[in-house]
Amino acid sequence: MVPLTSLHNVFSTRKLGVKDPAEKLKRINILVVDDMESMIGLVTSCLRSIGAEKINTAYNGASAWSALNKKSYDLIICDWDMPKMTGFGLLKLVRESETHKHIPFLLLTAAREKNLVVDALEAGVSDYLAKPFQPKELAFRVIKLLRKIPV
Repeated sequence: MVPLTSLHNVFSTRKLGVKDPAEKLKRINILVVDDMESMIGLVTSCLRSIGAEKINTAYNGASAWSALNKKSYDLIICDWDMPKMTGFGLLKLVRESETHKHIPFLLLTAAREKNLVVDALEAGVSDYLAKPFQPKELAFRVIKLLRKIPV
């Protein structure tokens, strides 16, 4: 994991346009969606190591959609391939919703097919990360997305 104390050693947050990512991460609500408990654990652990405190989880797109309609979130980190509703299905609902369309959406995918990534980009995904990934990669992308969060 990326210890909070070495965050500036991993990459320059100034280049990403974020003055104090650790402080901002403490204030935002993050929804992590994955059907694999181990992946939720990895993502949550990485987020906590860079300063995130308000993290909720869901195990499929349908339960994530329900959570989004009960609480306000500032960032969604979501797996692509899940039962009941895929991450792509959730992305489409989020982008079609007046209430949620502004929320940055990071899609995690094991899919190597270019057309799936293009579909996600066309649907409005903020960023994507291919699995397997290093915790530093996730930290970098999350901090980059902080620019889009007005908190």
